[in-house]
Amino acid sequence: MEHNENLLNNDLQIDGTAYTHLKETAMWAKFLGIVGFVLSALLVIVAIFAGTFMAKIMQSSPYNTTASTSMGAGFLTILYLIIAGISFFMSLLVYRFGTRTKNALLTTNQASLNAGLGSLKIMFRVYGIIMVIYLGVVALALVGGIAAAAFMK
Repeated sequence: MEHNENLLNNDLQIDGTAYTHLKETAMWAKFLGIVGFVLSALLVIVAIFAGTFMAKIMQSSPYNTTASTSMGAGFLTILYLIIAGISFFMSLLVYRFGTRTKNALLTTNQASLNAGLGSLKIMFRVYGIIMVIYLGVVALALVGGIAAAAFMK
């Protein structure tokens, strides 16, 4: 039987190796957060122009109706804006982890380290929820595809 120690009752400390790993991770997290902010802004710009671009393409289609053009363009714009919002929020959490953790390591501030790790926890929680939703959509698409193929015969 394994002896299970409660880490909260022990004085868990950051040694030199953990310090180095956290410092480098914080640096990369800050960089990835900034890149994520820039990409989120580009997605907003793409969202604005993608709807217009799609509307122009659909106007030249022989199957064009004004309602379908408006709905398709609006849906595409909203979809890109939602993706940009999620991307911005994830980038913000990664950036907060990086800045707070780096600050904690420089000042040996436990509260700042806890806040940085809290941001990392929330980021992984949101990422996990997004992955569950994605896998659900893929499973529904797979079942729908199989059902469609079965009815085609």
